[in-house]
Amino acid sequence: MDRERRRTAFNRLMCAVAVLAIGFSGWTLWEWWDRRHTVDEACGGLVPVGEVLALSGSGGEITPARNLADGIRLDDGAPLPQSCVLRSEQTGRLRGLGEPGAFFSAQVATEPTGWTYEPVDDGFEDALDPTNPYVDVPRVHQPVGGGVPGHVTDRGVSVRLPCPGVEHGGEGITAVRASAALEAAGRPEFSDGGQLTQEDRDRLARIAVSTANGLAAELGCPDRLPEPPDGIPALNTEPVAPREAEGTCAWYARAVAGDSSGWLPDRVLEARTGDRMWEERCLLAVSPRARGEAYERYADDPAYRRFGRSSSMDDKTWWMSAESFFGDAAERVSTDPVGDDRTAVAGRGGYDPDGKVLWATSVCGGEPAVHTLTVAWPYVQGAGRHLEPVFRAYVEDVAERRGCTGAALPAEDDYRSAS
Repeated sequence: MDRERRRTAFNRLMCAVAVLAIGFSGWTLWEWWDRRHTVDEACGGLVPVGEVLALSGSGGEITPARNLADGIRLDDGAPLPQSCVLRSEQTGRLRGLGEPGAFFSAQVATEPTGWTYEPVDDGFEDALDPTNPYVDVPRVHQPVGGGVPGHVTDRGVSVRLPCPGVEHGGEGITAVRASAALEAAGRPEFSDGGQLTQEDRDRLARIAVSTANGLAAELGCPDRLPEPPDGIPALNTEPVAPREAEGTCAWYARAVAGDSSGWLPDRVLEARTGDRMWEERCLLAVSPRARGEAYERYADDPAYRRFGRSSSMDDKTWWMSAESFFGDAAERVSTDPVGDDRTAVAGRGGYDPDGKVLWATSVCGGEPAVHTLTVAWPYVQGAGRHLEPVFRAYVEDVAERRGCTGAALPAEDDYRSAS
């Protein structure tokens, strides 16, 4: 009898466990389906859902962040660009928000963009001082590599796919763009020394490429991007001596080989070169030691009196930024971050005294290109008269690497205006 009662109790327990297991399994499947459905719905079915949900910070409930675009909607005829932003319970909890926080975003666009200007680096901000909370420190973006036209930032990956002979919204397009970013990358829990982890960086590259290919399929573009490589390098964060540069700053050591003025930078921050990048940058800075030596050397020189009145030995603004823009990005390069209406003009070169920017133009691979050299103020007042060979060497280096022709450089008066 006792054995029968125990058997009955055991059977009831097993039934209860089975019911609970079925219920838990059902809830787990529902949660799994709901998370995937939310991503798919918010991003127009373009992003690879499994890759997105494997990113850092994606834990817990996923909800779409309502924004002006309200997600990606290719089927309703809305113009591009469009974007989607996803929030996660895990990110919100770590940020102490009491609600889900943004962890991922994606954007799709077409070229010609016609909706934005490409600003050069701001010559009035201390671009190399990461302690300044009011400055968005310029990053030297790395190319994706592996035959993928695109670049990697400290938060995500952007790629570009040529798409000739196709229309969208009744207008012809030349290329499509897609980007994928980890909004939670600023959290130390989700970063590696302030940058994306290797896993997230490679995963975001796959997401961006897949999204671009999905957009291309929707619009009828004939081509597709290849799979991106694994192990994409992080951004460089430490300046090196010019002779050590091998990428976007490799030209600089030759440019200053015969200069003994003491005014020109002795440190560079670069990225790998990539012939498929639509924008590239080389940052140059004067080290504190060299800065002090130059300041003392020219303190009583009448030719630099104007600089002496505006600067000091401790001034950290002794830096410059060499940038190049190609294709669609070169169509609207703003030479002043405040005045978007001042843009570089094809076939000409010049100097924008408001933005402290020397600029040149050329044609690279049949597409327009703009090359700029932003010099921080008031450093430009001392270094200006020494910049002609520097800027010329930069433009010549880009022209050789990218097959550019017809370079139009600033006139001699422009360099005098900069000093």
